[in-house]
Amino acid sequence: MKYTHIIVAIVSLLISCKEEKTLEIKQIDTKEIVTILPNLKNPLIKDSVVLSIPFEFQILIDSSVDYVVWLYRVDNKTLRDGSFDYQVYKKQNKTKIIYQLDSDKALINKPINIIIKERNHLISKTDARKLLKKYDINRSLDNLKFRDTIKLTTYDKFRNENKSLINDFEKISDL
Repeated sequence: MKYTHIIVAIVSLLISCKEEKTLEIKQIDTKEIVTILPNLKNPLIKDSVVLSIPFEFQILIDSSVDYVVWLYRVDNKTLRDGSFDYQVYKKQNKTKIIYQLDSDKALINKPINIIIKERNHLISKTDARKLLKKYDINRSLDNLKFRDTIKLTTYDKFRNENKSLINDFEKISDL
């Protein structure tokens, strides 16, 4: 995705001098849910809500990698991990936020899928109401509170049905 970059910092312990792939990362199509959240990062902005967009990556590591950590950049800014800008989960356990992948013999040379939920896109409440109507969701955007989540649809469907909105996000330069 053009507007999204994941920068991976790898700390590895070299076991041999031969050239080999130690880390593979690829973005894959996801069926994770796009959601609307309250704007907790800027609560004084009352006319906007956050559109949380999930991305899925498949990571394959070998035994020479001790751990993998990430920095996430959008609009030429490094986002903060944790609660506001983005969250990272293993696909198999979406309730636990992770900050790095540690080397584990059980995971070596087996694909690990992670979900990055970007929570950095503000949209107007007017646009959000249009999305609620489009997906036949009868929820109010007024008085959204911490932990309130409105589920829209899967990302693959959302991307196909909201190309102009996605294109607006992609206009932001990552250079």
